[in-house]
Amino acid sequence: MQKWMIEKVSYLPRKTRDKFFERLRERAILRTRARLVESGVDIRNLSDEELEVIIADEEDKLIGEYKSRGLIALLALLGISWF
Repeated sequence: MQKWMIEKVSYLPRKTRDKFFERLRERAILRTRARLVESGVDIRNLSDEELEVIIADEEDKLIGEYKSRGLIALLALLGISWF
């Protein structure tokens, strides 16, 4: 899933592409922190590798959400609804 998104983003100018991935990473980190707080896990007890895996998982979830939102926006633009 992430490979498809990287292909599409690669057509953007480098500055825009870098900003997109930077904001994606920041948002994934925020969601990871929230998820760990909700589950009662102390971030300091996790290794860097474990945090990286959790953040990468959140990035994949965000990319999936962006793809589904894009599809819904396209359908709305075309006047097609789910209902």
